[in-house]
Amino acid sequence: MTQQYIKPIPVVQPWTEAFWKSTKNHSLLIQKCSACESLIFYPRKRCPECWSSDLGWQEAAGRGKVYTFTIVRDMVEAKFVPDLPYVLAMVELEESVRMMTRIVECDPELVQIGMEVEVVFDDITDRHALPLFRPADESLRITATDGDQTGKASEPALFMSPDDYHTILYETGGTNGAVCRITLNRPEKRNSINRRMALELRDAFRRVREDRNVGVVVLAGAGGSFCSGGDLDVFPSLAEHQTSLNWLAHEGLDVQKAITDCEKVVIAKIDGYCLAGGLELALCCDLLYAKESARMGFTEINMGILPGWGGTARIVRSMPVFRAREIIYSGRKDYTAREMFEMGLLSRVFKDEEFEEQFEKAVALLAAKKPIALRMGKEIMAKSADGGSIDTALAVERNGIQWLTYAPDIQAMMDQFRKNVKS
Repeated sequence: MTQQYIKPIPVVQPWTEAFWKSTKNHSLLIQKCSACESLIFYPRKRCPECWSSDLGWQEAAGRGKVYTFTIVRDMVEAKFVPDLPYVLAMVELEESVRMMTRIVECDPELVQIGMEVEVVFDDITDRHALPLFRPADESLRITATDGDQTGKASEPALFMSPDDYHTILYETGGTNGAVCRITLNRPEKRNSINRRMALELRDAFRRVREDRNVGVVVLAGAGGSFCSGGDLDVFPSLAEHQTSLNWLAHEGLDVQKAITDCEKVVIAKIDGYCLAGGLELALCCDLLYAKESARMGFTEINMGILPGWGGTARIVRSMPVFRAREIIYSGRKDYTAREMFEMGLLSRVFKDEEFEEQFEKAVALLAAKKPIALRMGKEIMAKSADGGSIDTALAVERNGIQWLTYAPDIQAMMDQFRKNVKS
């Protein structure tokens, strides 16, 4: 068991408490109705067959067969990425109940419907253990040294230390460590994005997501430019169709989601060149502050292609569509920051001589706010900006405000107000 478990932890309810206590003792219990003798999984307050509340427990043998399964290879919550690929399965126990679980200690490609499996337990915290299943046939199992499919689902989703970053800089600071600065650091290449930078950006934004002290992330570029786009050294490899698709759907999408899903307020600090893939990175951010001399644009159409890291899709959600079309169609790389601001894209433009001072003022203003309140505001506005039902967005807003109101520090303040009213 690791010391830091960052994935969801089971919520223990009164009617599931016995089940989770049992798993911690590496025993699997099945609920049993005393009235009709039905076996029940998952644990409930009433029998789904006869609605009796007279429910007890029976110890399961812990053996069964794979009823159905799927191999998860991509598009998962960031915390689960280190486990990829992994097998989600429905296992039918010998007691004829089915439970959703994971198949571990096995090459995913060897899992089959009907495979005999046995339960193992992953002690994820001092109070929780997850029931997982491995092949009953020992010849099908892989050990901890053979791979990571061993049930150890508790490794944090951080692949490397910031000291291992070669293409970006990562540092936290400010009052209470509330600001994280992620800086693209290939100034000799105007911070163009290569495969290593894509990997490190993904890692850095997943790392900062787990830092509760951080409320604001600044994404900047070193050496006087934000980012000039994709590194041309990557392009020869994109001639192969599958490799090209992976660059878009794997590296590209992973970076986009790492930024947009990091739950912090992400500010793009734009100076120098912000072109092509660099502008796509900026569009993933929450706020875009630019130096007046910055130059921006999408140049991909000049090569007969289009932005592939979300630029074509995101820009029409970020500014008036007729102006977004001009930027995509024209292929210009010389839009000034002031032009972009007037077209509706940027949050602020500052004169060059005032840029650093004004930018830091803006960062300090946001960093002084509670990180959890910033996070909740970001989630609510994102739900509304999706263009779905306004009622859904309003419900998310109400729930978010209620959740914030009942935070311990806010309740302490409320208690003081209540005392003042009584006195």
